[in-house]
This record gives sequence, structure tokens and C-alpha cells, in this order.
Amino acid sequence: MAARNYKPCASCKKHWKKCSESCIMVPHFPSTDPNKFALVHRVFGTSHVLKTLQGIEDCERGDAVNSMVREARARVEGPVHGCTKTIHQLREQIAELEVRLAAMQEEVSSLRLQRDQMASFLLTGFHPTQEQNHDFLLDDVYKLLGI
Repeated sequence: MAARNYKPCASCKKHWKKCSESCIMVPHFPSTDPNKFALVHRVFGTSHVLKTLQGIEDCERGDAVNSMVREARARVEGPVHGCTKTIHQLREQIAELEVRLAAMQEEVSSLRLQRDQMASFLLTGFHPTQEQNHDFLLDDVYKLLGI
């Protein structure tokens, strides 16, 4: 008989069931973190969690569990709105950041225009009595200005 090298999952432990080696809850709800399962169980119920995990690929189960934990936590903290409150807050934050981004882009455009005007002045207006040196490139002005 092979020795058991794993601990039962929090679900089997809570329900006083024998946890098998093939239990899909073991990697996601270890008995060392019973609060994680208790939170998800409280909101979704064990059968819903099991059906969800059985219906998806092994590689996606970790993300699904993390999502269920986040949703359960949000529903416990705000039973009416759940995670939609967080979604609303994130949308507001995105809108604020888009406004700030537009303002920064406008400022960058303004600074570029000022730079170009300064370079033009240096090329054409700096030595009005001398002939203009057409070999003197705008890029050289930018290098001189350090921009």
C-alpha cells in the first residue's frame, strides 16, 4: 500500500469526507488554508465549485479558483453590488487616467512646437547679418539644445 504524501483538501475536511488522490480540490483548497474554501463555499456552495472546476481544463483551474475567491470576497464585503463596485471604480479610474493622458499628450505637443520654434529662430534669426548656412541642419540645433 502506497503512503499518502498529501493532505486532504479543505472541502473534504469540512464535509468529513475521505479525500482521494484524484480530488480536484486538493491543489486549490489545501487544508492549510481553510478560510479560502470557507469563503468560496459560503457564497457559491461546494457543488457549484466542483461543477465549475470539472467543467474547465486543468491549466485554467487556478485562475478560476482565484476568480471565485475574489468574487466571493467582494460579495461578502458588498452583498448588493459584489465585484461590480470594483469594476465601476476601475472604470472611473481609467476615465481619469485617460483625461490625464490627453492633457500630457497636449503638453508634449506644445513643448515640441516650442522646441521647433526655438530651433527655427536659432537657424534663421540668430545671425541676421550673416548669410544663412544651409548646411546647418535642424538636428544639429537639437543636439546643441540637448533635446
